[in-house]
Amino acid sequence: MHATSHWPRCPASTHASGSVLAILLAAFLSGCAATVPPPPPHAPLPADRGAILDTARAQIGLPYRTAGESPRDGFDCSGLVQWVYARHGIRLPRSTAEQAHSCRPVAWGQLRAGDLVFFTPSRKSDQLHVGIFDGRGSFIHSPRPGGRVREESIMAPYWRTAFSMGCRVLP
Repeated sequence: MHATSHWPRCPASTHASGSVLAILLAAFLSGCAATVPPPPPHAPLPADRGAILDTARAQIGLPYRTAGESPRDGFDCSGLVQWVYARHGIRLPRSTAEQAHSCRPVAWGQLRAGDLVFFTPSRKSDQLHVGIFDGRGSFIHSPRPGGRVREESIMAPYWRTAFSMGCRVLP
C-alpha cells in the first residue's frame, strides 16, 4: 500500500439501506467507504481492457515489495497498477492517492473491466489500496508485505467493507 491521503470510513448511518447510487454519492462526497451490493455481470471485454487484464494476470505470484514498481523487483499496489497501464501506453501517477485523483470516479454498479478499485483497508488507517477490477467480481492487486500479486473476489467481506471508490482510466 502507498499512503498519501486520508480516506475516512463512513459513519454507520451512511451504510443504511438505500439505493446504491445514494450510498455511493454520499460516500464519494464525504470521501468515505460504503458497503454496497455486488456489481452486475458484464459483456465480453473490449480488446484494450482484456489486454490490460492479461498483463495484470501475468504478474500473479510476484512478490509484494514496498515501493516496488517492476516484475524484477516486485510490486506494491500502486506500482503494479502504474506498471500494467504503462505497458499499454497509459501513464498513471505513482501513488494511490494520485491515481485516485487522476481518473474519473464511477459508481459501484457501473464498474467495468480495467477500472481501478480503491480500498481503505483498516478503520485505523489513512492508507489507500488499489487494484484492477476484472469486470466479473474480482480484482488483481499486490496486497501487502509478505504477500504476492493475486486475484481476489471484490465481494469477500473484507474487501467489500473496505471498498472506497471505483475509478475509470479507459473510455
